[in-house]
Amino acid sequence: MPKSSIKAIFILLMLLGIKVDLFAQDENDTSKVSITQKALDKGMDLITRSNRDTVLVEKAEEKFLPYEGMIIRNIKMENLGFEFSIYGREKPIVKKVGRIANTLHTNTREKTIRQHLFIKENKPLNPYKLGDNERFLRDQAFILESRIIPTQVEGTDSVDLTIITRDIFSIGGSVGGTIPTSPLFKVYDANVDGRAQGFEFDFLFDVDRSPKTGIAFAYTKSSLLGSLADFSVYYTQLNSGISQGEEKEYATGFSLERPLVSPYSKMAGGAGWSQNWSRNVDSRPDSTFLDYKYNIMDVWTGYNFGSGKMTKDRRREFLALRLYDGNFIDYPDQETVMDERRYNDSKGILAEFSLYQQNFFKTQYVYGFGRTEDIPFGYNLSATVGYVNTISISRPYAGINLNYKVASKSGSFYELTMNAASYFRNGNWEDGVIQTGGTFYTQAFAIGKYKIRNSASAFYTKLFDRVTNDWLTIRGNTIPGLRVEKVDATKRYSLGFESSLFTPWSLVGFRVAPFTSFYWAKLKCPSCENQYQNFTGISLGMRVRNENLIFGTMEIKGTFIPNDDEGNSKFALSFRKNLQFRKTDVYVSAPSLINYN
Repeated sequence: MPKSSIKAIFILLMLLGIKVDLFAQDENDTSKVSITQKALDKGMDLITRSNRDTVLVEKAEEKFLPYEGMIIRNIKMENLGFEFSIYGREKPIVKKVGRIANTLHTNTREKTIRQHLFIKENKPLNPYKLGDNERFLRDQAFILESRIIPTQVEGTDSVDLTIITRDIFSIGGSVGGTIPTSPLFKVYDANVDGRAQGFEFDFLFDVDRSPKTGIAFAYTKSSLLGSLADFSVYYTQLNSGISQGEEKEYATGFSLERPLVSPYSKMAGGAGWSQNWSRNVDSRPDSTFLDYKYNIMDVWTGYNFGSGKMTKDRRREFLALRLYDGNFIDYPDQETVMDERRYNDSKGILAEFSLYQQNFFKTQYVYGFGRTEDIPFGYNLSATVGYVNTISISRPYAGINLNYKVASKSGSFYELTMNAASYFRNGNWEDGVIQTGGTFYTQAFAIGKYKIRNSASAFYTKLFDRVTNDWLTIRGNTIPGLRVEKVDATKRYSLGFESSLFTPWSLVGFRVAPFTSFYWAKLKCPSCENQYQNFTGISLGMRVRNENLIFGTMEIKGTFIPNDDEGNSKFALSFRKNLQFRKTDVYVSAPSLINYN
């Protein structure tokens, strides 16, 4: 056989060999794609719970328990587009809007998702830690839903994880204020370029303001450099910063906060600084305008004992230390406010020791409209001690806090709290506070495509041996539209009831939930002619939400108050936005003084 023929056959065999190898690679890739597609389909099915009559009630770790101890081989990412709805099949107009949103939106980058992971490849799978990480992803402002799907590698003790996320359309804007005399314009993006960085710019034009215009801007970065710490910096002329006084304030500041994202994490902490100064934008007389300026510095750190405990053991001890300093550079001149805590220096050091155990279960229809909401259950018992200087009075401080949360298999849940704190000076206890109460949520009852959830709350607060503490008040968080602050109250009782109806009604993705509420509160003022003062409020309202958009649930509510603090009946209209069930509820936090108002 001629050499040329042999050469030709050899080349042909090489080509065939290469071709066979290519086919083998294609088959392997097809197998990988098939596994990924199965995981994706399963994740989509889990996310699309909302089109079913049943309401999700599931422990965070439940679906991961069969894979406990297996080695995590690979972690893959999949991102769902806006044409995919948590409600399953949508109307054509909603799908079209979703496709338009896809062209305007940059999906969260794979690197960004990985910066929010605290599970690692080549490590044993911890089902509880995996549940924590799934929830942590879902807690991010730019993510609507997240699911982690484990797939066992056939013939091995290894598992592949597919992380499925569905972004929120992070670009938004609003027009608020009072139109047309003082409109407030806002534009923002909570996920610029898909990198978990947010930017907001606000602009106010007010014909009665001096100057007529005001601005504010803020920048945020979630999990800075993959540290799980959130960074923010801001400047405002619109009284929207961390404010301590009653006047309208300009402010600038920054913060860096790393929460305890899981009981298996070792450290948590944070630092923040801001400078605030009052600005007479309403052109009030110098005799009544409070001119002041102050700085706030706050630093804390904590260590989580037992982070390496066995998988199922979630009991932990946490020790934290906090330093804070509220320093007035310029004090107001008016004698009437010289003895108020908010217009004086306040500084202190606090240490807190906590015993806690907390898990989460997944449910729906609390404040969201079908998205997964993570409800904590467990306990936290903490003791706080410290040394505090307020209004030039330096005193030791001690407090104890018990928080107990329970969730039932039916989907109902409740929370009980008891707090007590006091200062100690010259052999006496003073500025003592006792507060106790609880909140109960029924399960979400399904009636066809409608869901109903009810809630009730009751709280009691008492002050004793008051020296510098503020008197008890009634504000909008007790009865909407009512402010009772001019009585020297030492006791407060409060009750609240609410019933919400989640409907299937939808307009271009916006869903509505009407609700009704009843509120009652009583104050005891020993120095008043009428020692016991009762107040009630009856509300009707509606909550609206588009789960695809960055802002949370919006609420408009009208409240009838038969008797206010002056004995007159009134009707109050209120609007709130970004309602959610304590999305930032963490295991432990920085040591703090008791907050009772």
